Amino acid sequence: MKRPLLFVYGYMAALLLGAVQGNAQTASPEFSPEALRVTPGDAIHLYIYENLFPSEKGKFVSNYHDKEFVVDGLGQITLGPLGRVQIAGLKAEEIAQVLQEKFKPFAKDPFIIVVPLIRLELKGGFSQPGLYRFNPNISFWEVIKEVGGLHSLSSYEDMFILRNGQALYRGFGDAFYRGQSLYELGLQSGDEIVAPRVNRLSFDTIIRYIQFAMSLFTFYFVLINYNKNDNSNSL
Repeated sequence: MKRPLLFVYGYMAALLLGAVQGNAQTASPEFSPEALRVTPGDAIHLYIYENLFPSEKGKFVSNYHDKEFVVDGLGQITLGPLGRVQIAGLKAEEIAQVLQEKFKPFAKDPFIIVVPLIRLELKGGFSQPGLYRFNPNISFWEVIKEVGGLHSLSSYEDMFILRNGQALYRGFGDAFYRGQSLYELGLQSGDEIVAPRVNRLSFDTIIRYIQFAMSLFTFYFVLINYNKNDNSNSL
């Protein structure tokens, strides 16, 4: 095989290999939602009821009703005079049991509801990208509303989750239109939701690619003719 052909085939193989590797990076193995456990940096929304009713204003426990508490780096929340409470690694039901014991001396038949808030980073083509805490029971539609929607060059179908650098899920288009919750999507604290920006080629860019391709083929045919002339002269 002549060298020019080797050059062209090698160039085409490199392009194909690059395309395969690019697709592999965006592969999206399926995963199942896991039981949510609180981690440092998360937060909880706390509701306290007495006899199934919110505590009366002015009572000690009313200061903690319908409030958010951030989990510090040690995995604890601070409840004012009640001190610090270790909750990292616990599920909502387990946290509620721990806090119920804390509030028993101050409320009659306290009933505690704990809603964990997970940390998510939204990156790419969102109108307001950044770090957020969300109730995992809210719909993905509400998340998109909270961050101001997507830019025109981004698509729900191209979005995916990054967890520890690995793409884990694609198909946010269905989640958006069906109103699936973050929990149903299997999102966990620390996940990143990435909305890639779609690169639309301008007319000038397309012309440049065409000119490059024509230059490449011209170079190839020049080499072919050169080799033919060289072989003829050698005869």
